Amino acid sequence: MTSSTWKNIALDQFARKLGSTSTEVSSVALGGKILSFSDEWFAPASDLLKVEAAPSLKGQFGPKGALFSGWETRRHNPTFDWVILRLGPAAGAQILGVDVDTAWFNGNEAPEVEVWALHLDENQPVEESDSRWVSLLHRVPCGPSARHLWITPDEKPTEQVFTHIKLRMIPDGGIARFRVYGTITAPPLGQGFEEQTPTHAEPSVEALNLSSLDLAHVLNGGRVVFTSDQHFGIGPNVLLPGRGKDMGDGWETKRSRTPEHKDWLIIQLAESAYLSYAEIDTLHFLGNFPESVALHGLALAPGAQLPTAFEQGDWDELVPRSKTGPHKKHFFPIKSSADSIAAKAKAYTHVRVAMFPDGGIKRIRLIGRRAKHLADWPEDKVLPEIALPIESETSGREKELPAAPAPLHAASSSNTPLQIPVEALTTENYAAYGSVVEHPSQTSSSHMLGSTAGTAFKQVNQGTAEKYVDQSLVVSTYPQESKAETAIHTYRCYPHPALESSSGQFFDVKLLERHRYTTQAFLPLGTGEDQAYLVIVALNGKDDTPDLSTLKAYLVFGSTGITYAPGVWHHPMVVLPSFSAPQKPIDFAVVVNESKIHPQLDCDEHHWKESNPACRILVM
Repeated sequence: MTSSTWKNIALDQFARKLGSTSTEVSSVALGGKILSFSDEWFAPASDLLKVEAAPSLKGQFGPKGALFSGWETRRHNPTFDWVILRLGPAAGAQILGVDVDTAWFNGNEAPEVEVWALHLDENQPVEESDSRWVSLLHRVPCGPSARHLWITPDEKPTEQVFTHIKLRMIPDGGIARFRVYGTITAPPLGQGFEEQTPTHAEPSVEALNLSSLDLAHVLNGGRVVFTSDQHFGIGPNVLLPGRGKDMGDGWETKRSRTPEHKDWLIIQLAESAYLSYAEIDTLHFLGNFPESVALHGLALAPGAQLPTAFEQGDWDELVPRSKTGPHKKHFFPIKSSADSIAAKAKAYTHVRVAMFPDGGIKRIRLIGRRAKHLADWPEDKVLPEIALPIESETSGREKELPAAPAPLHAASSSNTPLQIPVEALTTENYAAYGSVVEHPSQTSSSHMLGSTAGTAFKQVNQGTAEKYVDQSLVVSTYPQESKAETAIHTYRCYPHPALESSSGQFFDVKLLERHRYTTQAFLPLGTGEDQAYLVIVALNGKDDTPDLSTLKAYLVFGSTGITYAPGVWHHPMVVLPSFSAPQKPIDFAVVVNESKIHPQLDCDEHHWKESNPACRILVM
């Protein structure tokens, strides 16, 4: 392919020739990053890959001059400036086109540019002078404050896969954004982003053939090829890695006032596949999540025209219209897949996701098995089921979980609950779960702030008080739209009825809760040293459930308070009976952040069966 024959296309052709037929493989959202550059005197090269369009910074100046969002080098370069970037997909991509945007650079824009590409194995060093660079786009002109779109001559991706791109601007100047478009091929069998492969030391061919894959994920080769509306957030966002940071990196349509309205997008799967379940995530969409969603599948023949009108095409219902909720994952079994080729499950190439009547979706995952790897599967043999995940993101909804294993504290019998001893609380052994708020009488008043010994404090109130600083911080990570506020409540907690005395008793843990977005501080009010309470905590596990290998139980005496860190699982307050007054409660001041409009975000709970508790605390 001769680089000089690349075609310049008009901006109004972008959606048809690049936007819907390829992926922005240079995006930082996929892991794209700047590796090196010749110069960035006025504006950093890293700006080139920013997701958002370049804003105007007209009239703003810094120590080096006028500010621009983009990459700008100093003047009078006798040759050229260059920048090298790593594409996001680990295995690289086939390149279809580039977008060189000089927005707001006028009089200081790059006069000309060149684009080169290279494929390197992982961890190989990359140099600007490497003789293996392949010229893609050969020296083309740039104008001021404009997008310059270039596509391969046959409007097809390059046959070669590339991992690195080099952009030269000749001789110097500024470029606001640089985007590389291409296609990502599905990974080899047994690999893939978020693929769920059976556990085998040496996987058999059959085991590999049964491995599942998110066929929609952009890094596996999935692509959004049509979106009916993307007023506030673009459709391709739903296939991005992770769960993002706010509503801006999801798909959101404008409000509809038309009865029976719907919005939809169409996903081209990485490969033809037998689908098992769909995941629809409405994270961050609190007051604008869809009322309901529906999914349909299409088996499109090679070269056939994709029907984009909702009424057109031979679409099969995969998920009937189903309710959704705010700020959580929803898992839907795909009914027509049937988990068996003998049951005439169909291999699909495209999935249409409709939302009624409008709203926002953060991520879409479509889990299944690739059809070409099951071509020889016996028709009378049922495929093993791909289990639906536990609905661990259903904000505040109670769930019954199976009993968890005991990785650290083994019981003497498989029928005996996990047993955990109570430990004395210290600042050090509790640090992973939160902080300890101690009474000032437990600290020395002989050390001023900045001293190397003792607990730091400030002399305040005209010398009549000591302020012991930062024993605990109040943290809130609620989404902005939840309008969370900090509150102080008072709790009167009576001794737990399961504990008739403070010694020689077992306490079964059947429930843990967490506050994902806030610290929660329990500060006893006016208690004595003959009263105590239990603090039972665990860290979050990989499956977003309590990790029982980290479960601890602490005994806290008197007026010492504690804080739970955001996301730490803990048992509701367990007050122990005192020797002098077995029924005497402990009063607590509780400092916590809470959403006034979305209370379902405040607390999540996990329950275990009454007959099989998570563990048993030995209270000595």
